[in-house]
Amino acid sequence: FVDREPPFECLHEFDDESRSHIVRAIAYHREGLTVQDAVVTRKITFGSFEEVNRVILWVSVTDRDDEFVTDLEVERFDVLENGKSQQILELVKEDRPISMAILLDSSGSMQEELREVQAAAGSFVETLRDEDRAMVIDFDDRVFLIQELTSDREALRETVASTQAIGGTSLYDALHSAYRLMGGTEGRKAIIVLSDGDDSSSQFSFKRVLEEAKTNNTLIYTIGLGSGIGGSGRSVLKDFAEYTGGRSFFVKNARDLAGVYERIAEELRSQVYLTYSTSVDEWDGRWVKLQVKTAQPGHEVRARRGFFAVRGKNSGD
Repeated sequence: FVDREPPFECLHEFDDESRSHIVRAIAYHREGLTVQDAVVTRKITFGSFEEVNRVILWVSVTDRDDEFVTDLEVERFDVLENGKSQQILELVKEDRPISMAILLDSSGSMQEELREVQAAAGSFVETLRDEDRAMVIDFDDRVFLIQELTSDREALRETVASTQAIGGTSLYDALHSAYRLMGGTEGRKAIIVLSDGDDSSSQFSFKRVLEEAKTNNTLIYTIGLGSGIGGSGRSVLKDFAEYTGGRSFFVKNARDLAGVYERIAEELRSQVYLTYSTSVDEWDGRWVKLQVKTAQPGHEVRARRGFFAVRGKNSGD
């Protein structure tokens, strides 16, 4: 296995036979330096073996007035895989820390709206709890990580305020970078992306990055700003959000952004954590469609639309 970009990671499926393995890692520096290390895994003998595959979902529920519902009973829910009901194992209020990437479009078309964008995003940073962490990614025709994951709200505010509007729009490249940078992060993850137009500069395609979105258990919230978001642009932002269990928002004026960011923050605080036992027994990479339903009339449920049947990658087992 070869990986040329951080974070460096490798998922290896050892077979069912219990035996020792030697795992060696070698790093090659461009200037010729080489370092390496190795570990030997222990042989473990099991008296019995039972496989339990779990899928983890973050679920948001709203009522007819679009207010969040948190007093939920597991008996009222149903999880469907390709139309077949599954066994729900756990449903609890989600209050664990969250790691998020805040993606800000700083293309030239954002110049007039930039101050209000910065103010709204800065206010969103204030909603983070002490245990939460965020990074800031700025994108125009290139992508810049301008703040690594941190719980320092002051540093995040200063970083957001430092963005400048120039160049084109590399939305897909920015999302791809967010996935790479958050790849080694455990627990609940979210990406909040603001853009005012269609992608014009990315090296990665919409199809490629949407596959990443469907592969990663990361919520995406998208915000389309202004009249520059056309039919295809709106569809792109909606697809990223809906496939991952997030939500898309579209506003004409930057002065409305504060309310949108507040709504996203409220949703992240109102989610429930649902775990179910999947009936998937062949991990052959196919797409498994998911639907989460509730028997309560008038309730709308948002959760990811599915996962690829790859062991340990999507299901959180």
